[in-house]
Amino acid sequence: MTSTPESRDDAEVERELIEQLAQLARRFIADLQTQGRLVETGGAEALQRLREQDETQRGLPEADRAVVIAEADAEAVVGPTPRIVAPRDAISLPGNGLGALVVPDAAAPVPQPAVVPVAEQIPTVRPAAARTPGTEEQSPVHWDPAQARTAAVVARLRAENAGRLEIRHITSNHERVTVHIHALSLGDWDYWLTAIGAPLDAPSHRTGWAQIVHGQVDGVEVQLTADEVPRLLDQAAEAAGEPFRLGGRVYDLARGQLDRHGQLWRYLGQRQDDGVPLLALGGTSGPLYPLTSIVTVNGPLSVAETQTSAGSSDTMQ
Repeated sequence: MTSTPESRDDAEVERELIEQLAQLARRFIADLQTQGRLVETGGAEALQRLREQDETQRGLPEADRAVVIAEADAEAVVGPTPRIVAPRDAISLPGNGLGALVVPDAAAPVPQPAVVPVAEQIPTVRPAAARTPGTEEQSPVHWDPAQARTAAVVARLRAENAGRLEIRHITSNHERVTVHIHALSLGDWDYWLTAIGAPLDAPSHRTGWAQIVHGQVDGVEVQLTADEVPRLLDQAAEAAGEPFRLGGRVYDLARGQLDRHGQLWRYLGQRQDDGVPLLALGGTSGPLYPLTSIVTVNGPLSVAETQTSAGSSDTMQ
């Protein structure tokens, strides 16, 4: 007759559970031995040296380091006691209310402890702060000062002119900055001639529907391309009584020109051999000066409110 769980006495059940748990414990200890996690007596000194090197690398405070060394000293005196960690599927005795792990009998074979490396085999840990700069790898990126200056000018022009509606783009091409606008008026054109540092007598040329001129900002060449400016300049020349083009601007010589000092200059109908107009300082009978020189030295010029005609003797104080 086959025995049932009800017919078996408690002693038989207990013996069977002890045998199963002993087998499980032996397999667990053998696994610890294979992993090298069992340390024999005398190996505490090697572990202590490893802990001290690890503390040096991590930069532990003195208080924490003292605790770790004290624990290592105590382990060296008493001797390490292998601890058996209960596996996840450990079996507990039923009915004892504690779920305690059953210790295998003394007859079970004890596995040999893992081999602990001697002091000569322990690698020395060098902190990162002790590394010399010469051992670091050199960066393959080569910083180009010219490109750095160009990028700085692009960033400056974008920041200073953010929100202006005529801007199409501001980009860099190695050592040159390119500004492209769609001018809504000659005021936009005049603004950017100043913004890119174009000289007041800088030559400009027409390309289709755009006017191109070059300037310089912080030592970097800037090219300004302005759409619609040729058409706007033609309209300004048609509206002027005595037009003259210079540096991408149209000057109406029929009107007085005010320089940056507030002085009035008048055109008296005389020109140089190369066609450059000669202007006189208002209120004086002094010599005549070419418009290019006045613009370069005292510019920029703006139109005065009072009109003058060629050969007129009217003056403005």
